[in-house]
Amino acid sequence: MKRIDVSFSLKTEALLRKMIGKEFQCYKCDPYERSSAAYGIIGIKIGNVGYEFSNYVEAADYFGKLEDVATFRLQQSAYDAIQSPYQESNMIETKVGKILSEIAVVNEKQSLLKGNVKIYEVNVTRGVIFKFRDGSEFSLEKDIWFSEDIIFRQRRNLIYKFEPVEEFCKSWSEPYRCECTREIISQE
Repeated sequence: MKRIDVSFSLKTEALLRKMIGKEFQCYKCDPYERSSAAYGIIGIKIGNVGYEFSNYVEAADYFGKLEDVATFRLQQSAYDAIQSPYQESNMIETKVGKILSEIAVVNEKQSLLKGNVKIYEVNVTRGVIFKFRDGSEFSLEKDIWFSEDIIFRQRRNLIYKFEPVEEFCKSWSEPYRCECTREIISQE
C-alpha cells in the first residue's frame, strides 16, 4: 500500500494556534467569478501579521498516475507582499474585525481499494474554519483535487457547507472502490 500525506504539518498547526485570541482584521483575494471562490491564493491579516493560503497545482502521484494536483498550503508572509497570480489584477480586501476563539483544521483520509485490498491512502487538509467569539465563522476550503480554487464562506456552522466526503467516492468504479473519512482538529 502507498501512503501520501499532504495534510498540514505540526509546524503549520502551531502557526495556526498562534492566531488564537488575535483579531482577524481582513482578507484579500482576486475578484471572484463565482460568489465565494478565489483562484489560487487568499491573504489574511491576523493581529497585524500576514498569512498566505495557497492552492496551486503540482505534479504528484494521484492514485497511481502522475497528475496535476492542487495542494493547500499556509505560510506566514508580509500581508502587502501577497500578490495575485495574475499580472494585471488588484486583489479585493474585505474587512472582518473579529477576535478568533478557535481554529479547526479539516482533514480527510482518502483510501482507494481494489477489491478488499487497500492500495492507496492519502491524507489531505481539506480546509480551515476560523471561529470567532461572537459565534460566527470564516472558512477556507480547497476545491476538488485538480482545481486551484479556494472556496471561502462567512456565517455559522460552516463544516456543514464543506463538500461531503461521499463526493470523492463517486468517481471510482469496479474493481476499485473508495473510503473517505473526515477529521476535525481543533486548535485552541
